[in-house]
Amino acid sequence: MLKSKKDIKELIYNFSSRFGIGVFRRIFPEYFAKEPLKPTDRYIEYPFVIRNLPKPPAKVLDVGCSGSFFPLLLAGFGYEVCGVDVREYAIINKIEFNDFKFLKVDIRGNYFNDNYFDAVTAISTVEHIGLFGRYGMDEDLGGDKKAVAEMKRIVKQNGVILLTFPFGKAKILKPYTRVYDSNLVKLLTDGLEIEKEEYYMQNNEDDWYPCPRNKVEAVDANNERYPLCLIKLRKK
Repeated sequence: MLKSKKDIKELIYNFSSRFGIGVFRRIFPEYFAKEPLKPTDRYIEYPFVIRNLPKPPAKVLDVGCSGSFFPLLLAGFGYEVCGVDVREYAIINKIEFNDFKFLKVDIRGNYFNDNYFDAVTAISTVEHIGLFGRYGMDEDLGGDKKAVAEMKRIVKQNGVILLTFPFGKAKILKPYTRVYDSNLVKLLTDGLEIEKEEYYMQNNEDDWYPCPRNKVEAVDANNERYPLCLIKLRKK
């Protein structure tokens, strides 16, 4: 039984493939785009994180890494990387990577020693932690704060925590994400020094551009479009 429009479209794709590329162009124009796809938020987040990490061979924990190549990229740069997620990181079942290990655990648990990592990264992750139904999470509306508190515990003195998340008028878009404002960021990062922060929005063509915080904070975000906050925290 077909479960979604995507399944139906895939069935049509498989059937029409017998009749040549001309049919493809008419039915599946998104696969024959004349221009490159517009950048996603990862185009903004990954460079920010890399710019603000300590130099290798630092120990880095990447939180919420499932489905991301980013921790493998860091390992390739010479970092000693550990990734954690409540979901699987399937590629490690087939291939071993130097300087990278994965643990299928919840960051809110007590799995690491105090002051162990030089840096912790969480790219578009904290906003989902504790929202029921999202990535298999349980209902824990304070889960994001617990996660950051755990990051604070396990990062070394003078170590850094790098977070990215939606920003604008504060709300919870269940079961998808939280949107933070300045007050919620202050609560989320309690006990940590905010060393650097950047804010970005999308224009009508979906291109990202930097914005001042006050402009971003006035945006009424939704599931499809939201500004970004990228923040560097220091444990003193």
